[in-house]
Amino acid sequence: MKTKSLVLGALLVAIAVILQASRLVLPLPPLFTTFIIGTLVNMMLVLCVKLNGFTSAAVLSVLLPVFAYIQGQLLLPLLIPVVALGNILFSYAVRAVSRGVLAYLLPPAIKAVSMCAGAYVVIALLGIESVAMKKGILFAMSVPQLVTGVAGILAAKKMVVVIKKLINF
Repeated sequence: MKTKSLVLGALLVAIAVILQASRLVLPLPPLFTTFIIGTLVNMMLVLCVKLNGFTSAAVLSVLLPVFAYIQGQLLLPLLIPVVALGNILFSYAVRAVSRGVLAYLLPPAIKAVSMCAGAYVVIALLGIESVAMKKGILFAMSVPQLVTGVAGILAAKKMVVVIKKLINF
């Protein structure tokens, strides 16, 4: 059973990394890819939690911002732990709250608030004074996280049924 869990976890992580990297080849404007890829990444975090447990989701939570930085999507390396923590809190909240409207709203809200607060700290630490840069960073760490979090949870709900059927095939 442990081998099956390890293999499934590795497969989910690999799929998530490939989905995240697809932004490099999608011929879409950056704002569209942010919402599309963000939704898919959040879906993969939810799938990790639901299909393989919190540990897989935590590993994925840490790996995704590292790959985003390597791909040039996360411009400041100090934001890697901010995004990782937001992903971990999102995954934990998905595991903790599984019913009702809160299951769709609370995890994305926790992620957005934690990432926005963390980004604010990074901005202060780095002494970023450009208003446009501050607004851009804070926007990226807030509104898209809410939208893609909710969309990712909805997408994962549909995918769980399909994947469970495939796994037990």
